[in-house]
Amino acid sequence: MTNFIHSLLNFKKMSPAQKIAASFLLVILCGALLLTLPISTKNGSFFHPLDALFTATSATCVTGLSTVTVADTFNTFGQIVILLLIQIGGLGLMTFMAVFVLIIRNRLSMNEKIVMREMLNQDHVVNMKKFLQDILYYTLFFESVGAILIAFRMIPRFGLLDGGFKAVFLSVSAFCNAGFDTLGSVSLQQYVHDPLMCFTIMGLIVLGGIGFAVWFDIRDKIKPLVKRQISFEKFKHSLSLHTKIVISVSLTLILVPGLLILLLEFANPHTLGDFNIFEKTMTAMFESIALRTAGFTTINYGGLRPATDLLMMVVMFIGGSPGGTAGGIKTTTIAVIVIYMLSALKGREKTVVLRRTIGNSIVIRAMGIFFINLVTLLTGIFLLNIVEGKPFISLAFEAVSAMATVGSSLGITATLGVGGKLIIILLMYVGRIGISTLILSLTRPKPGLDKSTKVSYPNGNIIVG
Repeated sequence: MTNFIHSLLNFKKMSPAQKIAASFLLVILCGALLLTLPISTKNGSFFHPLDALFTATSATCVTGLSTVTVADTFNTFGQIVILLLIQIGGLGLMTFMAVFVLIIRNRLSMNEKIVMREMLNQDHVVNMKKFLQDILYYTLFFESVGAILIAFRMIPRFGLLDGGFKAVFLSVSAFCNAGFDTLGSVSLQQYVHDPLMCFTIMGLIVLGGIGFAVWFDIRDKIKPLVKRQISFEKFKHSLSLHTKIVISVSLTLILVPGLLILLLEFANPHTLGDFNIFEKTMTAMFESIALRTAGFTTINYGGLRPATDLLMMVVMFIGGSPGGTAGGIKTTTIAVIVIYMLSALKGREKTVVLRRTIGNSIVIRAMGIFFINLVTLLTGIFLLNIVEGKPFISLAFEAVSAMATVGSSLGITATLGVGGKLIIILLMYVGRIGISTLILSLTRPKPGLDKSTKVSYPNGNIIVG
């Protein structure tokens, strides 16, 4: 912690992990300060600092949990602050800073490129300038299209200015997987039967959560397919292994939980019981997609069956894909672990998928991410149960939602005490920047230590299983 605070005084000397952690912390603190001021609230009074910090953290970490109703508490200025926090948090302050640097001097230093690769979860980016420009361009494009579609519902109901702003807010929030809205305390429940709203929000969530690298890989490879220069089979074969894994796992995590939610809640009068079959299917798929880290809901989670709550926690913990706006341990992490387990069960010495060998370093990293996140989450749930006298399932759900930056809740966020709010704030922050990034930002290798030491030790035998 001392190393991190000391580094804050000299940004240039920070490690990439420290710059990422510090940039999010800076945005959160600035946002909290603005939300505290009377110019942000509807009643013109100071907003409670802890609730302001909670809201700013939730917006910057694109979570969606809130101790207050945004539409009832904040005026237009306050909502614009939250909108900016969501946009900056979704893409990362370092992304905007890098673009600004490119505009000023038209190039990035090697250290800045390393930071951006860490920020965007990319191992290899040949042209960082074009990559960043494409991110901003496609983000603006998707959010604009989403806002236009949502405006068909917002403007007739709220008028041109207010309805237009609500459409933009919802589109940005959905694309950044934030889960915030300015519609009131019932979120999107009033649009549960509206295909235009539901499918637009679903599309934005998927596009934002699938990862920038996947967009660009598909974009670059699909041109010959559209021109009929290659077959669809060749198009699939040309995609990178990362893209194939992300698409396969994402589809699985949409369809399987969606079908399970449909079956579990099919006859539940508090959720899907009164809907027709199309509305039941659409709603189940909406919740399955939103659980991937978006936090929007078209049904009342307070009426869900316990089995559905557990299913949702598993889906939230996995989250979206790396390099996008989603949280969780990521689809590729769980995919690598499952592939490794299947390879081990088949007696293979190497981890193989789609005729490609996954390196041991990737497998170890995936297992480390899974284990560290699980331990951190269980610690958070344990602490919440100490400071809050609420049902275990509700607190566990809240903790998973916070750390996976989802924003879904069983309705206890507004009733959390000081200790509970602080724990959730920490979980949201850790979940957004990544637990490995946080650990690296708080530690510094001791000088003189050679990580690649050539010292070898005798093999040790441990009985496991």
